[in-house]
Amino acid sequence: MPVSGVGDSPISQIIPRSKFLYEIRMNPSITSGKFSINLKDYYLSESLLVNPEKFEFEIDSQPPVLELRTGNGIDISELESGFLDIVSNEDIVWDGVLSQVSLSGTAKNSLVVSDIITSDRNIRLLFAGNPNSNGGILTISFLNIKDKASNSQGTVMVPVNVYAFRSGPNLNVARRSCVGVELDDGRRLVFGGKAKKDVLINGNGTLSHAEFYDSASKQFIPAPEMVYRRQEFEAVKLLDGRIFAAAGLGGKGGPSNDELTSTEVYNPITNTWTEGPHLLTPRLFHKMTVLPNGDVLVVGGMSPFKPIQSVGMVELVHITNDPATMTVETIGNLSDSRGKHAQILSHISGKVIIIGGERSDAFGPMANNFNANALDSIEIYDINTKILSKSNAKLYKRFNHFVHGLKNGEILIFGGVNSRFDVAQPVLRAQIYNPMTDTIRDHKNLLFGREWGSSFIFPYGKDQLIVAGGLEYRTVNGSTFDSIHDTESWSESINRFYMTSRSLNARWDGCEIRYSSSGGGMILGGRIGDILGNTEEYSFE
Repeated sequence: MPVSGVGDSPISQIIPRSKFLYEIRMNPSITSGKFSINLKDYYLSESLLVNPEKFEFEIDSQPPVLELRTGNGIDISELESGFLDIVSNEDIVWDGVLSQVSLSGTAKNSLVVSDIITSDRNIRLLFAGNPNSNGGILTISFLNIKDKASNSQGTVMVPVNVYAFRSGPNLNVARRSCVGVELDDGRRLVFGGKAKKDVLINGNGTLSHAEFYDSASKQFIPAPEMVYRRQEFEAVKLLDGRIFAAAGLGGKGGPSNDELTSTEVYNPITNTWTEGPHLLTPRLFHKMTVLPNGDVLVVGGMSPFKPIQSVGMVELVHITNDPATMTVETIGNLSDSRGKHAQILSHISGKVIIIGGERSDAFGPMANNFNANALDSIEIYDINTKILSKSNAKLYKRFNHFVHGLKNGEILIFGGVNSRFDVAQPVLRAQIYNPMTDTIRDHKNLLFGREWGSSFIFPYGKDQLIVAGGLEYRTVNGSTFDSIHDTESWSESINRFYMTSRSLNARWDGCEIRYSSSGGGMILGGRIGDILGNTEEYSFE
């Protein structure tokens, strides 16, 4: 009998019982798959009309699999909104009564299921009560859910990570303009930045001071000091797990600050900072990207003192095991010098995409002898040819904005502000850039106009980002601004921004540590008028 499908035939034996009746015995080792039997071809020699000509069937021995529509993570506001959607990988047969659902876990608190709405592959649970305000894990248990083949595993448990902002320990040294990073061994490190007014460490308010967050004791403990004091600098984690920091404003010894060309490397194995090579051009508010071969591309920046001049020079740091043998290669100049921009490595195109920013041109020696403008241009660095080029795409003029790489290789661009002067307005409109076609298109609007490079962005769940903090300009002429308490999330699945929970502090110009293994992260320091020493976690743990 002609059977088509993937893999071995599911039929082990055919036993004729009469001319038109056959007993078909199945192969018990075949437990899944879709197959069809071509009855027309089988009866072709009999000159019979066959209806149906093809018989299709599916073998299914697996019970249905349930999961949260957003993967395994939600913001606590989604529980507070009153419903969750659970999806199945196949059609289900289920009574859908309240007695067949139960809740447990640290996030439950007084939460109960008040109603259930079911369809073929979706279960919508409606909630009453309140979840634990600190989030946690919510386990939803379903009883006697079956598929159309009556497969069931009895009780199906769906774990949900409920993310929420919760208070963290205080830093030993309050700071802004710092850098935070999660090391490969799980330790969390914050370093550099600017201390509170009148707080001097080693004779200066710019910090070489560093701290570890000890997740066991929930306290910050001392870490080795950097070689240089730095603020408004940049740091990246290298492919081997070391940390590479470069430039900024600061110094080494003595109380005075200057623009820096120096670099240094933190080795988590030896727990030491070691000085590396010097860049050719001093800069702050620059960006760095680790390339696939491990080298670091250093792009743009600003001069630290007025009249402000933006930096056009692009340099490539060749990374080696020994910082003393690292070298710096000059790549060339951007078409538009810029700082406070955003950049991201596009793996699909083999290019670094340099997006927007602020261009400032000095035309005299006096402090106010400079012109500063937001840029609408995108520039591209080709990793293979080491050539800089200018994109044909134009974005809304913006700086102090954010970028996020999408699963399809496109780049989401959002936030920022369009000027540093009284005409400044936040850029609400998000855009999506395609590096393969060099085209850009408009996307949805942010709910809040956020700017300043230290708004905080944490991934969680399947494909969500939460955006917290930052500054929002609120008046017609842009001269009034305020830090933002409310947060919003963006989901690649639903392709829009939506309101989520509130952070504990409305802050800006701090630093963040993203938790790579579990999602979420920590916000450290920053300022609300004065410089802050407190922290908060966005986590379910």
